[in-house]
Amino acid sequence: MSVAKLEDLPEDILVLIFPFLSVPDFLSLCTVNKYFHEVFLKNPEFWREKTTKSFRIPVQPILRANGPRWYWLYKNLRKTRVYEWGGSGRALHSSSARAWPAKSLATVGIGNIVDLQCGGWSTTCLTSDGALHVSGRIDGLEFDYESILGYKRLSFNPEYPATTADSYQKATAIKQFSAGRRHVLALSDEGIIWSWFHRDKEAKPIEFSCARTILNSQDPSTPGTVTRVVAGWDVNSVFIAGTGIVYWKLPAHQSAHEGVDGNMVAGKIVPGTGFNRSKSDRKQLDDADVGPGEVTNHIVLEHHIVFITGLNNVYAMNIKEEQVIKLPKFSAPGRILQDIQGAFRNFAVFTSAGDVMVGNSNLLSAWFANAKNPDNAPSPEFPAGLQHSGVISVSFGDYHYTALHSDGKISSYGREPRGCGALGLGSVMGGIPFRGLTMDDEDRRYSDAYFFPYARDKRHNVWFEPEKQEWLVHLSDVAVPRDGSSDWIMPLRENRQGIMKKYSTCIERAGDNWGNFPDIKARDPDGLGAYFALSVASAGWQTAALVLVNDELAGAVRRKHLIDPEQNGNFYGKSKLEHPQPHTYASHVTVG
Repeated sequence: MSVAKLEDLPEDILVLIFPFLSVPDFLSLCTVNKYFHEVFLKNPEFWREKTTKSFRIPVQPILRANGPRWYWLYKNLRKTRVYEWGGSGRALHSSSARAWPAKSLATVGIGNIVDLQCGGWSTTCLTSDGALHVSGRIDGLEFDYESILGYKRLSFNPEYPATTADSYQKATAIKQFSAGRRHVLALSDEGIIWSWFHRDKEAKPIEFSCARTILNSQDPSTPGTVTRVVAGWDVNSVFIAGTGIVYWKLPAHQSAHEGVDGNMVAGKIVPGTGFNRSKSDRKQLDDADVGPGEVTNHIVLEHHIVFITGLNNVYAMNIKEEQVIKLPKFSAPGRILQDIQGAFRNFAVFTSAGDVMVGNSNLLSAWFANAKNPDNAPSPEFPAGLQHSGVISVSFGDYHYTALHSDGKISSYGREPRGCGALGLGSVMGGIPFRGLTMDDEDRRYSDAYFFPYARDKRHNVWFEPEKQEWLVHLSDVAVPRDGSSDWIMPLRENRQGIMKKYSTCIERAGDNWGNFPDIKARDPDGLGAYFALSVASAGWQTAALVLVNDELAGAVRRKHLIDPEQNGNFYGKSKLEHPQPHTYASHVTVG
């Protein structure tokens, strides 16, 4: 009788077995068995399971399970750093506008950050231990002299001890959270919903008078299980399996919130959102039973709740009128809807084919006005820079939005009110107009920064390398010398014969190929570069990103471009990045 060997099992069975192994056991197995090492060492299912469970990193619905990516993430997620930019006037924890991504020193010592989100006046980070830390005022409408410097951990009342790395507490270990305009909503491992309005005050647990919730359910399809929380402008919401989207209006002031007797919330249920897939396994359902279908994700905007369903349809509810309509122009034959994301007045719908459709409050209002004649309603937009470019998420501020791509790059769109730097593409002294941006000719203190028409639909990536900032400042100094000897920036701004378009295209190409050297590639076997963004969050006039930084690789790239990489300034050699003159712009912007 022959003995069955583990490697004799089909691959689809093995990938189901491997997640039950610890990481050391799995690595030992791959070490002693050549077949397992060659075929399964970077298995996407295993490393995705271990990464999301070990670090609480949120899973993006449209992110394909790429083996090398998840293997690399597991090894490097303890090296995350927070970068911030923009923020003048609206993000009160920012002392001034930042036109360049700046590494946040305030996050040092708070733990391994795995997710972040921006509110109207704050940034909130989640650590792998399940703790939330906030910077800025949660509610910027309350000027109560609270301390806003640095990050502070959000607290609970003594009845619920805070979870720590040494003492796990399922009631307070946060697994998912959502930052609204002036509040933070969170869901713990135990299934308790928590709400904060102030960084210095304890969380309040939320219960509902309109729906029953159960705690500690391991099956998200079990009726009564809270699967996610979504905070909006002045409305909060949760999704409860078997019940649907439950939402409730926030009080106008903190004092009203604190004065509520008990934690009971009289929430309302969005009609037609309670269909539960698990029910269909037990009985045959007709179309009337299914209704819109199973809700796969939802968002809360200023005046609307928008959701997508498993039947590949988009629906919206007017919160004031409580009217639900279908948005048919998001659907098309063969189009599979994967996700919906949005905030305030804008949202994006993602498809499995890589399309990204964008809508806003004006479109929603028009669709409601044409509810009986949907053919007259406007269609969503398809921004060119977002299409088929591996977009994982889109995060919206008041006037700008940012996209995270699967290659770890972040691109920016929209405009900057008062040139606050929310796009993260540079400043007047370096970056504008080289990156396709311009500003009003009025007083710069009140001028908006926005794209030239030719650049509006182009992809512009946010750059984290500090030497790129020095490079653009260097270009500005040469273009407009301080001694007044020459000024050829005006011909560029006039954009005659498309000079500015061609010039800025060269700038973008050079910046995006910054580390494109054979010896640098040899030191980067994972191909993920020196800076790899895990998430990006925009709100108000600000943006923040969670970035993995390979310091060794970043230093090697920097040395390729600077004569003296230990100093700051214009130290570019003739064999490095040259300044393109107006008449020879294309041939001189080279790498290497």
